[in-house]
Amino acid sequence: IQVDPTTPGTVQAYQNLGPGMMEPSMTKEWLRSSCRESGGYVSPPLNDILYLHFKGFAHIQNLEEYTQVKSIFLEGNCLEELDGLEHCVNLRCLFAQQNCICGISPTLPTSIATLNVSQNNISILDNIARLPSLQTLSAAHCKIKSLDGIVGLIHCPSLTCLDLQHNGMSGDPEQMIRIFVSMPSLACLYLQGNPIIGLLKNYRKRMVSEISTLTYLDDRPVFSLERVCAEAWANGGVMAERKARAEYKRFEEAKVRTNHSLLLSNRADARSKRVARVAQCKQAFRGAGSELRRWKEAHEVDVEPPNLTAARSDLAQCHAPTAVLLWAVRK
Repeated sequence: IQVDPTTPGTVQAYQNLGPGMMEPSMTKEWLRSSCRESGGYVSPPLNDILYLHFKGFAHIQNLEEYTQVKSIFLEGNCLEELDGLEHCVNLRCLFAQQNCICGISPTLPTSIATLNVSQNNISILDNIARLPSLQTLSAAHCKIKSLDGIVGLIHCPSLTCLDLQHNGMSGDPEQMIRIFVSMPSLACLYLQGNPIIGLLKNYRKRMVSEISTLTYLDDRPVFSLERVCAEAWANGGVMAERKARAEYKRFEEAKVRTNHSLLLSNRADARSKRVARVAQCKQAFRGAGSELRRWKEAHEVDVEPPNLTAARSDLAQCHAPTAVLLWAVRK
């Protein structure tokens, strides 16, 4: 690994192996420098995220002070095990894909809810039962060749999303179904790229009908129509499936008609209420106009007769010269 000594905290993170070569080491100084550069805090207990991906680390160490961290990114290193995280008691998300990990460490914090160990050398998901809060597990592109490697998943009651794609898994399809059925919260399942699914006739129908909690399988969601048809097929074969599909279609059409009628009824009610409000407002305006007219009539001032107005104007003209003379005399 070529190291740039001018990068802050880089030299402290490596141990010399030879001229120009160094081995990455997760030192306390490097961890503090990394937290500062990634927008975290120099004080370890204040950090809740650690970005340790693509550094070439072979071991996890010196995390004793990071007790409040909730997410750790360890992607793209040289890790062979996940030991060293036992002090991260509040850890919720661990991303350790693209490493050389051979198994699930027995020292992992039991608080982990999301675990990504894809593209590793894992052949058995041992110690997975120690994670009762696990909700999402991604173990795609590993080396889980048999069903014995996933038996421990039945002890994860909170597991909802499971990715086991491209593991080359083979075995008894019926045993595989029994394993997944025993997982009470399983909602999303990805099994593409495993030979075992080719051994199961009517694979998708079997999986959907057997696993009642499944909402997403492989490349597409499990919609309500598919579930109804799959369950009918499991109980009565192809004819029962066709009958269930027709009944579902009639039910959906009836529901659409009911919703349309309800919409028209609501629209008519709203229109009648609007017309009633408009009529009420018009009546109120008419009443207000009548009141205004009566008020004007009650307070109307009598207009002067035309002859009185003319006499007043003549008198003003007669007094105008007299006013001018008085002004001139006074001046």
